Amino acid sequence: MAAVSQPGSRAGLITALVIFVVLFLVATVLFFTANADLQVVRKTNTDQQVKYNQVIKQTEMTDPDYQALQELQRDPANRGRSMFDIMKTQRDDLAKAITGQANTPAAKATELATSTVQSVNKTLEPAGAAIPAGSLNNAIMVLAAAIVERQTQADQLKKQMVQCSEDLKKQTALYQKELDTHRVTVEAARTETKTTQEDTTKYRAGKDEQLAGLEKTLADTVEKDRKALEDLNTQLTARTQEIDKLKLDLEKCHAAQARFKVAGTGESAIRRADGAISNIGKNGVVYVNRGLGQQISTGMTFEVYDKNEGIPRMGANDEALPAGKASIEITRVSPGSSEARIIKQSPGSQIFSGDLIANLVYDPNVKFRFKVFGDFDIDQDGKATPQETDVGKRRIAQWGGIVTDDLNIDTDFLIMGKEPVVPVIPPEQLKDDPIAEFGQKKAEEARKAYDDVKNKALDLHTPVLNQNRFLYFIGFFDQARK
Repeated sequence: MAAVSQPGSRAGLITALVIFVVLFLVATVLFFTANADLQVVRKTNTDQQVKYNQVIKQTEMTDPDYQALQELQRDPANRGRSMFDIMKTQRDDLAKAITGQANTPAAKATELATSTVQSVNKTLEPAGAAIPAGSLNNAIMVLAAAIVERQTQADQLKKQMVQCSEDLKKQTALYQKELDTHRVTVEAARTETKTTQEDTTKYRAGKDEQLAGLEKTLADTVEKDRKALEDLNTQLTARTQEIDKLKLDLEKCHAAQARFKVAGTGESAIRRADGAISNIGKNGVVYVNRGLGQQISTGMTFEVYDKNEGIPRMGANDEALPAGKASIEITRVSPGSSEARIIKQSPGSQIFSGDLIANLVYDPNVKFRFKVFGDFDIDQDGKATPQETDVGKRRIAQWGGIVTDDLNIDTDFLIMGKEPVVPVIPPEQLKDDPIAEFGQKKAEEARKAYDDVKNKALDLHTPVLNQNRFLYFIGFFDQARK
């Protein structure tokens, strides 16, 4: 049994092995065949995926526009149509809506839309209502709004025209009524005028008689007045002759009085030296020949003039100021002489022994009487004040002069401050500005008072000096500015 079963087992084993080999070969062939088919399928699938992605991406399938297309595709009217066909139809409908023509290419429709927007912008630019480029919808909306606005304006104008027409009719009726009333008034006026003319004729006849009587009375009065005027002219001639004689007598009196004054004033007093430089010291120090007992004091100033040229004339206000070689100030008084310091010296000038010194206020024998009027600008800052006028008055009193309140025959000098200026203000401004009117009135009063004092001094033959000329004649011009 064992010998018989062993060969059978071997044969079965071989048979099984053969079957296994055959099955393996078949499986191998099937594997390679299936793998080849799988490669073909994969390649086909890859190509399809590429084409599919070119049409639509996976992420775009969730877009609301894609879902809207799906809804349109489910519509029975679009049954069997592809999404591409539906989108193409929508594009053609949009192009037709833009151009108004069927079968218009999309590029052509876009070009026409762009051109339309540009044209609309050119129209709207002057009104400042231009729209963004390419926005056809905005262009339509802006134009629609403009049309509605124009229509609204047209409706309003129509209503205004209707209202104006009604107002014109009412105004015409009113004018017609007034015209009728005016016609009645004119007729009444004509009637009244006729009556007035008749009354005027009668009145004129009566007045002509009265006028003839008045003319005669006037002629008699004129003749009477003419004779009275001749008598007045005769009296005026006699009074004029008396005035001329009185003026001549007054001149003689002034001349006689000048002779009897102690020192005399005017040019002689001004041009008379009050001393001389006796010696020249060092470091800007000089000595004068006036000392104790001669009414000279420390702080007094003098103007120094050349001994050969002398002291200049008083001159008028518009002439050159009487500046000398230098100005000096007395610093120490001794018996027979005084020491002084130079406070100002003209460029290029030199002081010599014998040069003259002058101070209009100073005189060892006479106390001159000064009338000071107006505001002074002692420090030359362009502003005249009463306080600076007091400075000048104090100098006169300190240096032996007498400051008087009155201007009369005994006054030796009149010193005038700055001349008041009357502002020029247009009449219309004065009318609306009471403060300016008051200021101008005060300035006019000050100017009149200034002129009155000056004219009175001229009538009295009193020498008149302005502020600057006075300061030079007392050697105090430059000192006052410090």
